[in-house]
Amino acid sequence: MALLTNDHNLAECVTQILLRTGGLNHLAQSADDVLDLVCTIGQNLDLAVIDCEHGPHGLTLIDAISTRRRGFPVIVVTGPGEETIEALAYASGATVCLSKPFSALQLAEAMRQCHCSQPHLAHVA
Repeated sequence: MALLTNDHNLAECVTQILLRTGGLNHLAQSADDVLDLVCTIGQNLDLAVIDCEHGPHGLTLIDAISTRRRGFPVIVVTGPGEETIEALAYASGATVCLSKPFSALQLAEAMRQCHCSQPHLAHVA
């Protein structure tokens, strides 16, 4: 999984979920880093979590991922009350959107949804 966020709490939540499920995490510092991970790691990368709360780069990144890897599962995290950003994220190819604050259980369920929507990833869930 690739994770783009400046939010320490979100990064910790993702890490805890992945520790329980045996997953691996690649924390990216920029949209360029995430796109590089998605494009170079290939089939070994099963999911991206993108925090769009910190600017427009997240939406651009979702478009770029969708262009390069159609159907690649992406969870988008937004700030509270950002329904417009959520709508744009879905239009750009997001699989699931979560608005902060959310629980670790909600994030784990979103990750499960992404895995179940991709037949080749179902064994990871």
